[in-house]
Amino acid sequence: MRKSLLIVGLLTFSSLVFAAKSYDLTITTPTKVGSVELTKGAYSVHLEGDKAVFKDAHSKTFSVPVKLENGTGKKFEYTSVEASQKGGEDAIKLIHLGGSTTTLEFGD
Repeated sequence: MRKSLLIVGLLTFSSLVFAAKSYDLTITTPTKVGSVELTKGAYSVHLEGDKAVFKDAHSKTFSVPVKLENGTGKKFEYTSVEASQKGGEDAIKLIHLGGSTTTLEFGD
């Protein structure tokens, strides 16, 4: 009984630690990420399985499917966003997560 409680406690703690890792970014113009339109403002992003979850300053969340790409080189110094224009709209293609070698890739 005691051993199972310890395991449950450790699993709960490890999931809290994983969930706590988020990255801050600022969107300066309305921008699409996947099929979601983000207005300008400050956001945090964290991962939940195969989804990137964006949270705005009002705690509203947006989930978007994402592909993770883990590099083997030097860690990114800071979180950065790569976007392009498509049909007159800005669209996020990649987010490099600062302090890691992970890149988030977003489809159309």
